[in-house]
Amino acid sequence: MAKKKVLLMGKAHSGKTSMRSIIFANYLARDTMRLSPTLDVEHHHVRFLGDLVLNLWDCGGQDAFYESYFERDRETIFRSVELLIYVFDIESDCPEKDFDHFAGVLEAMEENSPDARIFVLVHKMDLVAEEERELILEDRKRLIEESCLGVGVQHFQCFGTSIWDETLYKAWSEIVTNLIPNIGVLESHLSDFCRICDADEVVLFERATFLVISHAQAKKDAVDDGPSRRGRLADGKDVHDDPNEDTIDRGGTGAHVVGGAEDDAAAADNEAQMSASTHSVASPPINNPYLDNGTPLPASPGGNATISTNPSNANNHQLVARASNRAAPPSTTPQFDAHRFEKISNIVKQFKLSCGKAQSQFQGMDVCNSKFTSFIDAFTANTYIMVIVSHAGQNSGQDWGRETRKAATLMNIQKARSHFEQFIPRS
Repeated sequence: MAKKKVLLMGKAHSGKTSMRSIIFANYLARDTMRLSPTLDVEHHHVRFLGDLVLNLWDCGGQDAFYESYFERDRETIFRSVELLIYVFDIESDCPEKDFDHFAGVLEAMEENSPDARIFVLVHKMDLVAEEERELILEDRKRLIEESCLGVGVQHFQCFGTSIWDETLYKAWSEIVTNLIPNIGVLESHLSDFCRICDADEVVLFERATFLVISHAQAKKDAVDDGPSRRGRLADGKDVHDDPNEDTIDRGGTGAHVVGGAEDDAAAADNEAQMSASTHSVASPPINNPYLDNGTPLPASPGGNATISTNPSNANNHQLVARASNRAAPPSTTPQFDAHRFEKISNIVKQFKLSCGKAQSQFQGMDVCNSKFTSFIDAFTANTYIMVIVSHAGQNSGQDWGRETRKAATLMNIQKARSHFEQFIPRS
């Protein structure tokens, strides 16, 4: 079992404990208001991906504590650190002192853990006017870079974050990915799986935090070879169009990414369907169409939707959403949301928490409309997977084709589980 020491530092009330509680303790953003300031150093052992344990040192940010960190406890605090996460409050009333503390931390890190990776979060960006955020963030990044170079730190990453949107998930996904030793091998096999499934995108999430671990995307220059196209599953079985075999080649699909501009161009009469898929654990119907933070339950990227339950089948409750889309001019170059995965992380994690409060177990879901189908399913013991398959080139009336493709995708996910377990071992 690998243990990694992670320092979480920054001035008092900068939001360190709030973000830790949201990511690792399943807090809602609004619930963090009840948290008390951290006194001295709080130690937390957080399990991530089963065998990876983060020894998280949440350090109080009061001036008196920094005096102790830099003098009496200098070696204890800063020795054998794998990651430093330093948090700046964008609306701090004493930024000069914040940068003095930051420079002192960097000097102590260079002395005791010179190989540690450094991440800087400019936090509470939601308090800045939206039209000014980019400019203010860039200015703060410049000052942070000057501080780092001033003490000889050449490599660091900086993010603007807020507990109220997906930027927090984006930053922490980047951070924890750096702790996965075989991430390159995992990404390579995920790309193979994406190609075999004829998927447009495949995304891997950590099971407890729902942080994005890795993702793969179909190559834009891929050529459709038609029904004769063949692949090989992770367990060595061929993928082809013989209905008597375990897996089915579904033919080529056009590249389409969830959250793209093509989704917004869907006609007003498109129907979106989100269902607790047949591979899900049965759960009681959820009649509340809102998440705990007051926002509606997630709709398909095709448009806004209202969730209602279908009680006709007690073992497979369907959540049906009719999209109220407004037609938009077609775009020849789809523009993809750079934060789409983190937004999904945020939505699905809160949906999981809602299921738990309703004494239901979340196993997976399917989201589909006329443009694509998205499968989110439990994958290995420590991960969930999302597979996006577009419907490009299909006749809208070919429902039998979609059902075949759905069955093939779910079967490919099932067949690949044991293969990916060796890269993300059970604890």
